[in-house]
Amino acid sequence: MKNYLWFTVILSLSMAEMGCESKSELPGDCQTFNFDHTFRAKIGETWCHEKPAYQITFGPLIEDSRCNVPEIECVWAGRYVMAATILYGGDVIAVDTFDAVSNWSDTLYNTPFTVMLQKVYPEIRDSVGNLPDSVYSFDVKISQ
Repeated sequence: MKNYLWFTVILSLSMAEMGCESKSELPGDCQTFNFDHTFRAKIGETWCHEKPAYQITFGPLIEDSRCNVPEIECVWAGRYVMAATILYGGDVIAVDTFDAVSNWSDTLYNTPFTVMLQKVYPEIRDSVGNLPDSVYSFDVKISQ
């Protein structure tokens, strides 16, 4: 019985130690993405890829002047402008902006990877001007 108890203690400690070694290096508030797969993000969210250590935080929203309000005639299509902060290996390597005019999409190239803002939601708004940050979401694809 005494040997069984020691075996259980040693096994438990070994399993705990193995768990510590396999913990992610990502910050706790990061959501993970896979390269070349579209994901839906929101303003204020941080998305990460562990290998290589790449991190992007979306926001703040700078402008939403899209002409996507029913029954309003526009003289131009407007644009969606949002900042992004990019870290690589723990260092800030870029603070850039998406300036989505055509089809509400834009691509950032000032990074080791290509970051594509593919679509902005909501597609239709009730009024002109910026909405609360919590209302916005967007499809993003990061490619190597």
